[in-house]
Amino acid sequence: MKYLKLTTTDPYYNLAVEEYLLARTREDVFMLWQNSPTVVIGKNQNAYAEVDIDYARANGIDICRRITGGGAVYHDMGNINYSYISSSDRSLDYEYFSRPIISALSSMGIKCSLGGRNDILVGEKKISGNAQHSSNGRVLHHGTLLFSTNVYEMERVLKTDREKLEHNGVRSHKSRVANLSELLPDKMTVNEFVDTLEIMIKNFFNAEEMLFEENDEVIALFEKNKNPDWILSSKKHLIDFTLKQKKRYPCGSVYAQVTLERDIIKKITLSGDFFTLAPIEELEQKLAGKSRTDFGDVNVSDYIVGMTNDELKDLITN
Repeated sequence: MKYLKLTTTDPYYNLAVEEYLLARTREDVFMLWQNSPTVVIGKNQNAYAEVDIDYARANGIDICRRITGGGAVYHDMGNINYSYISSSDRSLDYEYFSRPIISALSSMGIKCSLGGRNDILVGEKKISGNAQHSSNGRVLHHGTLLFSTNVYEMERVLKTDREKLEHNGVRSHKSRVANLSELLPDKMTVNEFVDTLEIMIKNFFNAEEMLFEENDEVIALFEKNKNPDWILSSKKHLIDFTLKQKKRYPCGSVYAQVTLERDIIKKITLSGDFFTLAPIEELEQKLAGKSRTDFGDVNVSDYIVGMTNDELKDLITN
């Protein structure tokens, strides 16, 4: 077993190194790494359904797509990522690949166990989400470790349970989460935690330090990871989704059912106990083809008495 600790916090680069090691090495590798604020979506997810893209861009939060399945996760410098790359035949055996982390946390006084489909739990609280990918006899198992993650930012940028969506991609499952910093019997900083975890992982595997040199393949994977065509995808089932939302405004209750392609309204149906000045069908037709954040020259108050453009945007974006 080789051990590698990445010092860069660039999410696109770190995912590139991980993918390169999966494809181009034959030895087992355990890796620890951290990312600057980032949302990482699963291979089969719809970014527009899972991420508040406008909020992410406005707040310097990167968006990445990984090669493993599963749900969207939020990374920041209060989160530690681990990767276990192996030629083991234990694909989809989450219990096996989670053992080093569970053992290390137990040694620090945190009693945890694998729970649900792919999570590590302390009681009913999630501290780690995990995912896997198999290729050419190799398995990539990776997971998060929430130490002092900004939970407010996580909940703000991830759309899970903030919108009622129906689409063909895989939805993330909301869990009650906890930070390890709140659970450790002996308080420590995130850097102290990483150092302690590193020692325990090395001892668990009797691992040797791995020397890693950047190469053209890693750079190519890095560029792929940054490419919007990979992150946001052009596959129809990863860009189309339907939103159903109901809220009450001063004008009354408004229910919207919207079919979107990326952020473009393909079809919208509005109903509720509001009053109208003109047929609501005309407003629905005019909104088709508009961005859900920019209605152009369409004035909602010309149709729904007392409702502003900002209120309708709020309804179909939040």
